[in-house]
Amino acid sequence: MHYRLLITALFVFSLAGGLNGGALPVSSTACPGGYSPRFEITGDVQNPTTYDEDSLGALPHSTEDVTFLTKTGPQSGSFQGVLLWDLLNKAGITSDPTRDGQFQYVEVTATDCYQVVLALGEINPGFGGEQVLVADGENGAPLGADAGFARLVVPGDKFGGRSTFWITSIKVLSGPRPKDDR
Repeated sequence: MHYRLLITALFVFSLAGGLNGGALPVSSTACPGGYSPRFEITGDVQNPTTYDEDSLGALPHSTEDVTFLTKTGPQSGSFQGVLLWDLLNKAGITSDPTRDGQFQYVEVTATDCYQVVLALGEINPGFGGEQVLVADGENGAPLGADAGFARLVVPGDKFGGRSTFWITSIKVLSGPRPKDDR
C-alpha cells in the first residue's frame, strides 16, 4: 500500500513538472517576485484570457470569510473576488467528454515561481464545490502591493499554502488516465 502511495505521489509531482517544470535551474531574474498587474488563463481552454484590475473588477464577485494558519499564526479575512470556477468556465474549459473533467487540474503560478495545484474536481460545483476565489479585495479594500492585484484564496484549507498572491498564470492541464492495475 505504501508503495502505491509513493508511486502516486511521484506521479502527481511529475505532472506538476517537478520543482520547476522539469527545466534547468531557474535564475533569480526569472522569478523576481513582487507585484503582478495581470494574470493569464491558458492551457486546456478555448479562449485564453488575460485579466488586469479593471477586467477582473468588472465581473460578478463573491465574498468568502476565511481563517488559515501561516508561519506567523492564524490569518483571517473577508475576501472579495471572482470564483475560479467562473473564470475557467468563461475561458471555456476543454475536456474529453468521456473523462467528464476527471484527471484535469489547475496550476497557479506566482511571480516568484511559487506554484500550487488544485484538482478541477475540487472546484467543480457538481463535485467538490470548493468556493476558491481569485480575490482582488480583502475586508472591503483592494489588495495591497504586497499581494498583487489578485490572489488565490482557498477556503477550507487549514494552512494557507495554496492561498497564493502575485498570480501571473492560471493554467488548466490534463493528466493521463491512471492505469488499471487491478
